[in-house]
Amino acid sequence: MKLQQNAKLNYAKEIWGSLFFKMLAIVCSFLLLPLMLRYLGGDQFGVWVAIFSVVSWVIFFDLGFGSGLRNKLSESLSRNDLIESSVLISTAYGAMAVLSFLLCSIFLVVNFFIDWQGVFNTHVASLSELRWSMAIIVVLFLVNFSLLIVLQVLHASKKTSLTVAHQFLANFIALIAILVLKIFIAPSLLVICLTYGLSQVLTTLLVSILFYRNAPNLMPRFRLFDLDRVRGIATLGGQFFIIQLAVLVIFSTDKIIVIKLFGPASLTEYELVFKAYSIILIMNTLFLAPLWSRYTHAAANHDYKWMSKTLGKSHWVCAVLFFPALILCLFGHDIIFLWAGYNIDASFNLLVAMFIFILLRVWSDIYAYFLNGVGMLKVQMWLAVFQAIINIPLSVTLGKMYGVSGVVYGSVATLSVSAILLPICAYHYLKLNDLCADK
Repeated sequence: MKLQQNAKLNYAKEIWGSLFFKMLAIVCSFLLLPLMLRYLGGDQFGVWVAIFSVVSWVIFFDLGFGSGLRNKLSESLSRNDLIESSVLISTAYGAMAVLSFLLCSIFLVVNFFIDWQGVFNTHVASLSELRWSMAIIVVLFLVNFSLLIVLQVLHASKKTSLTVAHQFLANFIALIAILVLKIFIAPSLLVICLTYGLSQVLTTLLVSILFYRNAPNLMPRFRLFDLDRVRGIATLGGQFFIIQLAVLVIFSTDKIIVIKLFGPASLTEYELVFKAYSIILIMNTLFLAPLWSRYTHAAANHDYKWMSKTLGKSHWVCAVLFFPALILCLFGHDIIFLWAGYNIDASFNLLVAMFIFILLRVWSDIYAYFLNGVGMLKVQMWLAVFQAIINIPLSVTLGKMYGVSGVVYGSVATLSVSAILLPICAYHYLKLNDLCADK
């Protein structure tokens, strides 16, 4: 009973700590976007969004290693096995450093053969500037890629609030840096890429120092690297990787499709609408993120009653978030103009499409976090393959028929499959384990 009370207290502390930093992160993020828009202008900002979208794909090329580490580490920490935990962490850092070096080497060779003006459908920046911009931000993101293992360690250690603090610090440092740029330096994609990339690396270093100073037993050490653990984490991580690829296709390729079909100005409009709605996803993640590792701990302890009860309570979050999403759908034009000073298309088509997409994602994430936490990945993996195959052609086809909103409806159709199948998988898991527990 006392352990359950402590768990509830820790969860409540994480939620309130996350809420504090998340509100600060949201404020900084929503100040940062219009500042960058005014600094770069509409067309160059659209190109920046496309660059950032492409580079963000780097995160998905960890082969699922980060998510695999999170589950393995949650299990070892639940047993209070600090030696095994330290070995897992050290192995993860070593493996990610090697992978980052390989990806960096390949990209730097390939980069200067890519026609980025053709990829981004723009001539607002020279080919030389685009190539150097891509080189700088990819190198910095890959450095940060290895360091970001600390976020999985924080999740597994039930210190989710520190991962949110990381988001706040990254946004805050970038905000201050771009305020300085706006005053002293002429608009430049290359400078933006350098500034933003450095802000990410600096933030991750600060959070890492703060965490490992207070948890020296978990600090990564080169001598603890274990190749066998790489295989163990990668086996679980491989399934996560396929799922992550589907997430990449569904949630990230829309921006590339928009800029290819309609140009940078349309992508700027898309990004403003998505960013406005993103506050709904942020609030949903605030509640769900601490639950992933807690589901892993509960599954290890066969506490299926708590899991079922917690999953049921998650639906209230979806119900509550419906109302701010509806307000954005009805008054999005005015809200975006007051926030960013930018007039989007007068039609409601994109706002309605994004409203449906966001609510589907909120619903699906409730079950995705649960299934990820308990390690039930095979159905998600095969579903991911199916979604990855159909999403891009569907979004392109609907985009050509209905414009930017059609691109979003392509992702809506793809995500609808998850919204139906993931709850079925979750309840099948709970029912099966309840029957086994009764026997």
